[in-house]
Amino acid sequence: MNSGPTRLPPDAPVDIRHHGHAHLVVLQPPFGPPLLPSRRPTAVAAHDPEAARAEVLALDLVAAVRREDAPARLGLPGSPSVREHLDEVSVAVWGSTVKITDPALVEDGLGGALDDAFEAQRKRFPDARIVGVCERDFGASYLKVLAAVPGAPDLVIEGWSDLEITGDPRATLAHLGVDLDESGAEYFEDEEDVEDEGVFADYYAFLHTLTDGALSVYSREERQESTFLVERTAEGENCIDAVWFSG
Repeated sequence: MNSGPTRLPPDAPVDIRHHGHAHLVVLQPPFGPPLLPSRRPTAVAAHDPEAARAEVLALDLVAAVRREDAPARLGLPGSPSVREHLDEVSVAVWGSTVKITDPALVEDGLGGALDDAFEAQRKRFPDARIVGVCERDFGASYLKVLAAVPGAPDLVIEGWSDLEITGDPRATLAHLGVDLDESGAEYFEDEEDVEDEGVFADYYAFLHTLTDGALSVYSREERQESTFLVERTAEGENCIDAVWFSG
């Protein structure tokens, strides 16, 4: 009888060459004016720890919360060094904005957890702007961005050394209200074909506006988030094993 995946011990080491993080951002209407790269988020609602706990428990890769840390200042995700670190999920809920950071959503370029979690959020919040991001470096760098913007065609950016783009990043920003004639050079190279490699003059500027600054972290950060040590579902265990310990 198959009892499911075998869990590695909490102190099992993660390969020091393995780095990566993955995020989901959900922004519900009404939407304000676009947040340009030179601006930082202002008038952000206070973090709601109870709502954050509800969001982490709603993830398909999470079975239960084993530990909940006190809310802390928003920071950049660290690099996991042992197996237990891969069960740490950070969630921020600022009013109508939710930001989830979960190592189990990191992908290997073959599709999987991030796509499923992204679609689950779309079903929960059909009128929201939803963004999924995976940035991985296990010796070779891989990037994936999924974006659902109300009124715009879906956008998928993914690849290793060369990025493949399905959709139009310029059209996505235009639907957010960005004046590309005035601000387009902050985001894009001067190219006729958006599918050419190097389309982005500043990828992080694009991500900043797309997520309304939810993934941008500042030196004097005032926003907070909660971090949870979670128990994984069988699916969550499989995702972590397949990506982080496959070698």
